[in-house]
Amino acid sequence: MGIFDKLKKAVGGGEPERDTTVAPSQLLRDAGIDPSGLKFGFGTGTISVSGTIADESERAKIIEVLSGIAGIDTVEDHMLVAKPMPEPEPEPAPDPIPEPAPEPVSEPEATTEADAGARTYTVESGDSLWKIAEAMYGNGSKYTKIFDANRDILDDPDKIFPGQELKIPDLED
Repeated sequence: MGIFDKLKKAVGGGEPERDTTVAPSQLLRDAGIDPSGLKFGFGTGTISVSGTIADESERAKIIEVLSGIAGIDTVEDHMLVAKPMPEPEPEPAPDPIPEPAPEPVSEPEATTEADAGARTYTVESGDSLWKIAEAMYGNGSKYTKIFDANRDILDDPDKIFPGQELKIPDLED
């Protein structure tokens, strides 16, 4: 301070000192924090802050900035962490356009008479070929058709066992 500055101050001349107080919201903006959801209250040596914040790291930054204000001894924290917004569910992908099925190649297949149009029946306890023929054809005396179609696994029409899978041929009219 020079001689002229001392004279101005003693005489009261010159410009009055400007108030350089900065609002807490401006200090937060300067620190890269959006204060739009916050409210401030002031007391002697204290500042209270309330509102909704994004996460705990933002809380720590806000308290650090407000604690650095000259004349503030205590920061009263009344902030709430906002619940995160649920992520939108991804839209389902459109169904792919099915490619046309290839044309079937008509080749004659080698099938035996017993395999052509044959159904199957799994033998249960208490079954007989007569009983199976009666159930399948409505006539028990047709049991020989079932026996003939299953000669590969049956030696005797009277000896069938639970669990055996028998071919049931269609009746020729």
